[in-house]
Amino acid sequence: MALSLFKNRAVKAAMRQAKDEYIKAATFDNESREARTYKIRIGIRCRANLDKVFIDGAKKTEIFQKKCMTAVARGIDKPTPPAANPFQTVKTVSGQIYTYVPEEFAESVFSLGAMYQTMQIDAYKAITLAQEVADRMSFDLGLEEPIIALQFLRDEMSAGEEIEDNETDSITDEDKTQEDN
Repeated sequence: MALSLFKNRAVKAAMRQAKDEYIKAATFDNESREARTYKIRIGIRCRANLDKVFIDGAKKTEIFQKKCMTAVARGIDKPTPPAANPFQTVKTVSGQIYTYVPEEFAESVFSLGAMYQTMQIDAYKAITLAQEVADRMSFDLGLEEPIIALQFLRDEMSAGEEIEDNETDSITDEDKTQEDN
């Protein structure tokens, strides 16, 4: 019991620190090199946070949909829809830390993850809309270069395009071989 109490205090303190760091970065001017470096570090953490919030939105939506189907089948009330958490844990070279983004950004990206999961939007639209949120957050932090949102999804999309291109090339090569014969 006492151990969990100390753990809860430590988690709350880490969350408070993450939020304070975001606020500090947003209020720093870009005059000094130290300030710019600090802002970039917080921006990188925020990028990781947004990626995790997007994935969380997709996963929690999938679970929510299954629970809703079960509730309908049993004739009971549907569960409460999932909500975004502006705090996420990320791994760094010095260990696991909490990161924070303001709720408005977290909610927007969480919703995008949910819409992507339910196929209301495709990957390209998700990337475009998430980038708009990342641009607003980059402006809020005063970053000189905007954060790149959903890099993992961008990588998946480009890898998928490469596979399609290779398949198209091999089909074209097969057609040419058949025409030559």
